[in-house]
This record gives sequence, structure tokens and C-alpha cells, in this order.
Amino acid sequence: MFEQDRVIVRLQQRVVADADVEICFLAGSYGRRTDDAYSDLDVALVFPNELRRDFAWNNRREFVKSVTPYVPCKSFDAAHVRPFFHIALYSNGSKVDYRYEVKDEMQPNPWDRDIRILKDNEGWAEQYQAHCAQTFLQRPHMTAKELEAIDDRFWVMFWDTYRQVVRGDYDKPFSVYVELLTFTLPPLLHILPPEDPAHQALLQASYSADTKATAVHLRQLLQAYIGARTAVIRRLNLAFMPDSSFETQIQRVLERTK
Repeated sequence: MFEQDRVIVRLQQRVVADADVEICFLAGSYGRRTDDAYSDLDVALVFPNELRRDFAWNNRREFVKSVTPYVPCKSFDAAHVRPFFHIALYSNGSKVDYRYEVKDEMQPNPWDRDIRILKDNEGWAEQYQAHCAQTFLQRPHMTAKELEAIDDRFWVMFWDTYRQVVRGDYDKPFSVYVELLTFTLPPLLHILPPEDPAHQALLQASYSADTKATAVHLRQLLQAYIGARTAVIRRLNLAFMPDSSFETQIQRVLERTK
């Protein structure tokens, strides 16, 4: 779909010709061989030492362009994800995440259990993959204090949105609604596995000029949030006690606004 295979061929040619890149492999869906026409590329560029890595990092944009010299691209740093992480968007539709690594600093991790090796040095990548295969994903965690912070903010933003929507205003509360989703849903979705019904119930978003329909959605979102919060508490065995008196009264208010 987005010519990822052509990018892989060009990338392999580029790193094989680059003496500073000792090892290069694909992780993610291409490492697991579960990629499809819409997959992005997770690329690890491994250097022998920090000096070589830092030199390459300083020239990262030139490297990205050299992989597909006839395909315009836009690239940017993603320090919010991890250090020395650079993302490239090629105009053929391919998205490539480049990790700049130092060989001696790489620790086995479960995300590299399955890799597709494009360049290796004396079998190092194969040994690294074997060590990664012995690691396991850590269970996502959240503290009761962190859940309390999410809960406090959820109720404030939910009510700020709902009371204005039932008044017939859909413009002003929209930004609060977006913030509500952004702050609340990602940490809960991170904890709950996709097959959990509470996870699936959160995967709804509906906001429009039809404020009555939006109000219905918000009431459903509240129930989904409470269900997800309960599932997180049980899953992580958290010492968190919802304010049942307050929430019961709020539910009654919502009933009256239907």
C-alpha cells in the first residue's frame, strides 16, 4: 500500500554501505512477520560506541533523506517516546521509526523478541534476539494515587462538558471533551487488555452539533468510565474507594436531564 518493501530494500542497501552502522534490524510487526500493507517500520540502527552514535544522530535528517533520495520526506525527533528516536514520514506513505542505539548499552527486552535482521556483525543480532526471547513483558501498573488523580479530573471535566451540552451548547465544551478523553482514556486503556469488555466500552467517541445525541453519548461514556475504573481496581488490586454517595447523586441528576 505505502511501498514499505521498497523502503526496506533501500534501507538495507544504505546501512550495508555504512561502516558506522554495525547492526540494523526491524522490530515491531515486521520483526514478528505480522506486517500488512498499512504497517509502519520500526528500525534499530546500532552503533559500536556513543561517539559513532552521536555523530550519526547529528546527521539523522540527512540519513533519512538518503534512504529514499527521490522520495520527499518530513522527519522529526520524538524525545517524548525515548532518547535518540527519530520519526520519518515519506511521501509514498511509509512511516519509519528510527532508534539510534549503542551496542554495549542495549539490554534484552521483550519488544525485540522477534526481529528481522538487515545487517549483522559476527552474529551479534542473532544472539541479542535469543536473549530478548527469554524476557517477558511487565504487567502494566498504576497506583491508587494515580487513579485518584485521573478520577478527580474526570469528574470535573465530565461535568463541565455535560452541563453545557444539555444547555444546548456544543462549541464551548468541545475542547474540554477532547481533554477529558486525552487525560482519562489512554492510561485506562493501557492497563486493560483489548479483550476486556471494559476496554472495548471505552472505544467510543461521539460529539456533534446534535447536543441531545452528544448528551446521550456522555452518559454512556460515564458508565464506560466507571466500568473501566472498576476493572482497573480489581485487576491491580488497588486500595481505591470511589465516593459512592457523590456518584449516586450525580447519577440521579443525569436521570433528570434525559
